[in-house]
Amino acid sequence: MASYIYVTVAIMFVITPVHVHSLAIDQMIQNVTSESNNVTSSGTNMTSSWGNMTSSMINETEKNCTIIVQERPKAVEVKLTELANKTEENFINVQEGLADVLDQVLTNFTESVNRVYADNNHLLERLNDLEANFNEVKAEKVATEQTLQDIYTEELSCEYIRDNVSASMTPKSGLYWLRDKYGRRYVTYCDFDAEGRSWTLVASVHENKMGIDGRCNAGDKWSSELGKDADPNADTAWSDLSTFGDVTTATSGDYKSPGYFSANAKNVMIWHVKEHTPVDELKEKAYLRYRTTNNILQTYGGNMYTLYKDHYTHKPGAANYPNHGPSAPVTYDKGSWAEHSYHLGTHVKTYVTGAHIQFRAVTLSKDSFALCPGGAITKSTAAAHDNAPYFCLGSNPKTKDSRYCGDFGWWDRDGYGKGIGYSADQTLVKTAFLIFYD
Repeated sequence: MASYIYVTVAIMFVITPVHVHSLAIDQMIQNVTSESNNVTSSGTNMTSSWGNMTSSMINETEKNCTIIVQERPKAVEVKLTELANKTEENFINVQEGLADVLDQVLTNFTESVNRVYADNNHLLERLNDLEANFNEVKAEKVATEQTLQDIYTEELSCEYIRDNVSASMTPKSGLYWLRDKYGRRYVTYCDFDAEGRSWTLVASVHENKMGIDGRCNAGDKWSSELGKDADPNADTAWSDLSTFGDVTTATSGDYKSPGYFSANAKNVMIWHVKEHTPVDELKEKAYLRYRTTNNILQTYGGNMYTLYKDHYTHKPGAANYPNHGPSAPVTYDKGSWAEHSYHLGTHVKTYVTGAHIQFRAVTLSKDSFALCPGGAITKSTAAAHDNAPYFCLGSNPKTKDSRYCGDFGWWDRDGYGKGIGYSADQTLVKTAFLIFYD
């Protein structure tokens, strides 16, 4: 039994983990020794042979335990030292590896920060560039808006078109979009001559029907379309703000553009063009072209509207004979007064001073005619002033003598288109009179 105990104790020491502290081993030896003494004491009654064998086993066990107790702490210490060295080595390796990793991380981070900083600087530069560009665009927008404002509030005339074309060329005469001082856009004909003048077509006067049943009737927009029902005190087309007709058919019907009353003009030009002439052939087909040169319109407000509205009223009874309106001499660009007068009745030309334009001619009966193209009724006799119905354009409404009423008055007194006595010839009665401003 004692042997079994010692063997068990020995085995216990053998299998004890290497990390058991030496003090614990000493305590175990003391406990084993105490147990052995107890066993020895309790076995004193056994036989002497058994006791000797037991003593021998005890001695052997004690020897083994002593060896174990002496050698185990050294092995543990060696192991611990090896472990500590290895741990320190591993720690150093880990530390070195970690340091390398941290260095790489720091390097990468620094590079990233530098890139971000560079990108940020680039972004700031781009933002500054964008801001500068935005400011430029904003300035251009303001300038464009101002330009558009100027364009849409200032009058766009034929003269403007000419002045804004290259000095090396003259713009082609023809149709152009214009704009009056009120911002109203319209299409009309611009004539650009070789001397650098710009002329704007503002009106045309055309007689669509003559004879007793054509007096101040439909189509007579420059006199009256209401016949005997007209209001004699109403403004006529010469002195109101109406517009009518189409520039493309200006030789087939009456025409009046916004330029008639909105332009600030100096002179008047008149073309005689056969009726129904296409608009792109006006200049070529005009058989007479003449113009004032003394800037007469500047004396009366800059256009014919203000001349009639504010200075020489175009109404029945507005003036007494011989208080007719002003006249101005003209220069012929095509034709002459001799050619012009050829188309007048024999009696009419006797009382007309040629190569002029007269604005309002008054008869003895106090009727007025707005425009006398190519001549002025300036003779001192009463008979001369009563020639206005046979030569001038645009009677006032409701004339005292109904035969005078109409765009062409009484141009057919001695027969339609006869060219004798007081009648104009066929060429003149089939003419559209085109009125231009410069």
